[in-house]
Amino acid sequence: MSFAWLPYIVLLLPAAQDATLEIGNARSTYGYLGAAKKIGAGTLPGDAAYFTFEIKNLKLDAGGKASYSIAIEIRDEQGKVFYEQKPYNSVAQNFLGGNSLPCSAHVEVPFDAKPGVVEWKVTVKDRTTKQTASVSGKGKILPADFGLVQVGLFAEPEARVPMSAVGVVGDATYLRFSAVNFGRDKETKQPDLLVSMRILDDQGKQTMAKPITAQINANVNAEDRTVPLQFGVTLNRAGRFTVEVTAEDRVTGKTSRILYGIRVLPLE
Repeated sequence: MSFAWLPYIVLLLPAAQDATLEIGNARSTYGYLGAAKKIGAGTLPGDAAYFTFEIKNLKLDAGGKASYSIAIEIRDEQGKVFYEQKPYNSVAQNFLGGNSLPCSAHVEVPFDAKPGVVEWKVTVKDRTTKQTASVSGKGKILPADFGLVQVGLFAEPEARVPMSAVGVVGDATYLRFSAVNFGRDKETKQPDLLVSMRILDDQGKQTMAKPITAQINANVNAEDRTVPLQFGVTLNRAGRFTVEVTAEDRVTGKTSRILYGIRVLPLE
């Protein structure tokens, strides 16, 4: 299992220097900077669970920098440590003002992870004031099954630059994801996946006459446990939209669906 913290570096106003350290706006997301994910949905083996929150009221030094550490602990249903990160020291610079530091983290769940409930706890320490704050909750690792995982929005097709779920008119985005635990044809040993994408506006009306579809039934190596896929979307008008991706495993008859909310702002 791997775990990575991805803090932003735009934060913090010298106001509220003596305020109480807090952690707020904790939420599960589809990928780094991504759209909100349904609470309690659980995580499939082979997926990555992303978690985003804000640290409020870190104390700044004379140069506008904050020094803090983050520790993480995840336990299984028996209370056994599933993953632990000792306090990790970081420094952040105030560029744009404000009194909060957005942070994002993810845990990659191995294919052989045991299903069940896990409890997590994140502890933040202001290394200047020595104040600490914690947030905790429960998650769930699902039994291995066909599904779409590793969902994220990116600014380019190589999926190297993550993009938030908010764009402007004229942006080109790429919704990337992978299929896991798919069946294989007994003769060809290939999967047979039918994937489609449709987009709905804020009234639930489809924006395209028919969905965009793709079929994957060749050139998948025998040892591959995932099939990476993506759809490109050009943001040609402002509004709120939902991207719906459906994958059908035509070998097993199973289906999986994801809903990804996007907000498009006018170009100023």
